[in-house]
Amino acid sequence: MLLVIDGNNVAWAGFHALCRPMNADTPEKLRRAALLGLAQGVLGLTTRGGEAPGTTPGEAAEVVVAFDHGRPLRRRQIFPAYQTGRERNPSFMEYEEYVVGAIDRFVEMARLLPVTVLRGTNTEADDLAAAATGQHAGPVRIASTDRDFLQLVDERVTVYSPVKKLLVTVANFADATAPSDSGGTAAPFPRERYLDYRAASGDASDDLPGIPGVGTLTAARLLAQRPIEAYFAAPRLAAQVLGRRQAKLEAALASGEAREVFERNRDLMDLRAAAERFPSLDEYRAVGRWDERGARAWLEDERIARTELESTVRVLARLAGEGPSPAAQGRMDL
Repeated sequence: MLLVIDGNNVAWAGFHALCRPMNADTPEKLRRAALLGLAQGVLGLTTRGGEAPGTTPGEAAEVVVAFDHGRPLRRRQIFPAYQTGRERNPSFMEYEEYVVGAIDRFVEMARLLPVTVLRGTNTEADDLAAAATGQHAGPVRIASTDRDFLQLVDERVTVYSPVKKLLVTVANFADATAPSDSGGTAAPFPRERYLDYRAASGDASDDLPGIPGVGTLTAARLLAQRPIEAYFAAPRLAAQVLGRRQAKLEAALASGEAREVFERNRDLMDLRAAAERFPSLDEYRAVGRWDERGARAWLEDERIARTELESTVRVLARLAGEGPSPAAQGRMDL
């Protein structure tokens, strides 16, 4: 199995998870929280094979960690406001240097590990991760809380959310993705329409508005009955399916704005199409070579995985195609 880790996603989640417990109120502590959060997150996912803590660990045959670098220039050419909200957020801008610094340090250290790092200037990790997924013939596990990756779920690809500790597969896809109304009633829709669901409802985290009058619940109810194109062709269908008039949606459908917003968002969100822009990942790929002595020294110096150092080293050695070293075996026997 190929394990693909969304590195920026893990880095930010780990940083925020550790800031308060570590009382990170100085630059030194913030740098420490950022590096520890990222390294522990990636190594934890690697040693568990993309499975939740407390469950039977999986075993990845290969691990890829994808990182953003710079800004998403291609998508901003399509929609200039794409992901600009975070750059107007003082908290994001204050902490970005620490998270990016931690990524730089981890990428340097990863040369000692049996993992592949994907990173390119002004290139998004999502696109590189999707390309790596598409180019792998066997099963793939993606680790990320980014719901855009759910469009890739099929019989070969699964997505693990480290925060919710939820594994999304074909079997539980509807339950995992269906929004619920105020009464708790879920509105499932076909898995093959997930990208359309995202494009129709938008994504506030990326500053992408959806079709006017369409949120997640409305999008799910519409797509449960018909493909989105049916409503563009016959705007009155929306009211029939929803059981009520929706003025904003009807106006957007009648004017053509709905189709324009949908097609723009789909263009921005379609990871399979984005992956086609990377027929080769060679220029973005840095392949680590397992160096147990160097890796162990780095982990000990940075006080990473202190309580699980030996088990982490054993898994990394297996990932590199080696058994545990005599030194590690001796520690296991103690």
